[in-house]
Amino acid sequence: MSKRRGPQSESTEQATVRMHELAALLRHHDDLYYNEAEPEITDAEYDALRREFEELEREHPEVELPESPSRRVGAEVRDRAAQKAEHRVPMLSLDSLTSAEEVREFAIRARKGLDIEEGGESDLVWSLEPKYDGVSANLLYEDGVFVLGLSRGDGRIGEVSTANYARVKGVLPKLRGTKLPKRIEVRGEILLSRSRFRELQQEQEKSDQQVFRNARNAVAGALKRVDPTGLEDFGMEFIAWGVGAYDGGNDTATYFELLDRLTEFGFTKTDLLEEARGTEAILEYHDRLEAARDEYRFEMDGIVAKLADMAQQRMLGRTARAPKWALAYKFAPRQAWTHVEDILVQVGRTGAITPVAVLEAVDLAGVTVRRASLHNFGLLHERDVRPLDRVLVERAGDVIPEVVRVDLEARPENSVPFAAPSQCPECREPVHGEGPVLYCSNIDCPAQIRERVIHLAGRRALDIDRLGEKYVDQLFAAGLLKSVEDVFELDQHREELLELERWGAKSVQSLLEEIERAKEPELSRFLYALGIRHVGEKTSQDLASHFGSFSSIRDADREALLEVEGIGDVVATEIGAFFASDRNRAFLERLDVAGVRVRDAERKQIAEDAPLAGRTFVFTGGLESMTRDEAREHVEALGAKTVTGVSAKVTDVVVGAGSGSKRAKAEKLGLTILEEDAFLQLLEAMKS
Repeated sequence: MSKRRGPQSESTEQATVRMHELAALLRHHDDLYYNEAEPEITDAEYDALRREFEELEREHPEVELPESPSRRVGAEVRDRAAQKAEHRVPMLSLDSLTSAEEVREFAIRARKGLDIEEGGESDLVWSLEPKYDGVSANLLYEDGVFVLGLSRGDGRIGEVSTANYARVKGVLPKLRGTKLPKRIEVRGEILLSRSRFRELQQEQEKSDQQVFRNARNAVAGALKRVDPTGLEDFGMEFIAWGVGAYDGGNDTATYFELLDRLTEFGFTKTDLLEEARGTEAILEYHDRLEAARDEYRFEMDGIVAKLADMAQQRMLGRTARAPKWALAYKFAPRQAWTHVEDILVQVGRTGAITPVAVLEAVDLAGVTVRRASLHNFGLLHERDVRPLDRVLVERAGDVIPEVVRVDLEARPENSVPFAAPSQCPECREPVHGEGPVLYCSNIDCPAQIRERVIHLAGRRALDIDRLGEKYVDQLFAAGLLKSVEDVFELDQHREELLELERWGAKSVQSLLEEIERAKEPELSRFLYALGIRHVGEKTSQDLASHFGSFSSIRDADREALLEVEGIGDVVATEIGAFFASDRNRAFLERLDVAGVRVRDAERKQIAEDAPLAGRTFVFTGGLESMTRDEAREHVEALGAKTVTGVSAKVTDVVVGAGSGSKRAKAEKLGLTILEEDAFLQLLEAMKS
């Protein structure tokens, strides 16, 4: 008899579903912003999605997501044709703050991290500069010569645009001076001035070209040109704001000294740089720039504050995504009234059905906007947005607005509420509700199949780089993909592939070679690629390590699955249901016929005398000194096992902030509980 799931299991399951949905949304919007320069939502909407995800991640540390947005910067470069390279030092993001209170809290955390007495944040010295709304760039110089220009990418790997960057004013072909570092990465922003952007818009209008929506969009498009000829006349400028790698060591004592050195090399820094002492000076600078933001040469959407003392920066360190010594304080969103012309419905990655408002074109801070996401039908009905309504729209980050208020007095007498669909707009199958969100109930819905293909081809799954979102869309439109298994039969359609727009012989050959390589995947990658509910990257690795072969996992009964460390009732049920499904068995048979051969796992051999051999660790809550993934790597290197669930088999539970129910369960079972300081002492002792 199966066990009944209690409230906690249901809560965890609901959180898992929402976290997967949010992670997909954030990935999608990161890709649009960094790779396409065509964002669909405002910065405020994006920040709200990220904050919701991070809050769920803190509340449910038992839920593990591969490629968690909280550990990711920017977006992976998706263009197969684009050359990629690795940043010598990761190009991080910044904590994005939206209120004075958040800035004060950030300063207090910095003060505590520096072990300064209470109230000492008023004495911290900050550098202040605008947060320019351009395209971030990383310039590598070797022996003083410019050799490589990279986009931010995902913070670790960027797109090579050396020839294009070389035509930007302020990107130096050679550094000035005699005492030059052997190698240095110079980071900064590529921008268009307001006046030059207006000139470009006028030129486009005269020649009946599509007009750039904003300056950032224009810069991003120019930097992606295949032929850089004439880019020097486009009018872009580079403003330096930092460094990455610095061979020989960065010996400057303050951020101001660092910028002075960059200007000695020949770079331009912002002319709005200021030194400030204390939090209130940060707030005053922010308010002053915001009040006059339209008077400055370049668009800006906030300010950046960095601790000026380099030693303090090193002491505080960073998280996986952002430094702990710098913040971005955004300007307040801008607002305007317009009308809703229509409400459309779109199907998302998980089958979630999202309403979108089509707006009468409205100009906000120099950008014409026509659409706004209404998030879900719960929010749509809460705000009671209807076609023809006069609405107040809010714009943040100089992109698309959000509907924040309806003018009920101006509502037409014949107005009726917008009805949620009973059928999926993509496949016409019935929908079902989970809270405020509607979902398509058809697992064969083309929109969902599309996303499953993208998941299967992802970097941490089968790594078929050519199957990015744009190419998958093209293959679906051409009728060459109708199911996930069709991916492995594309070699039967070489001639049809060659007829597709922008698919030459080399592109087709590259795709087919990648698919052929993907037919012999590692066991853990293949399990993850299948997209079994609740089976993420870590669980896939645990299953592979325990069973060793795909056939053993496929044929395992419930009791055998429950023997795997970290697998409980919910996951075991989902795995069993997946392999029991006639549809999935047919899917796997087609993969077998197509030649997919899953490689058995290489089981790790742990030396009996390894310092932590025989111990099993669970990590719960947020750690300050490292990520949970990094903590797991440390103990596994010392011979320990790691799992995600607390049980009697666990020996050590490492607890951080927001450890929640796992700590309580560990205490009830009498397990060893390690606070972060004790855990760090254990690592130090084991390594010595």
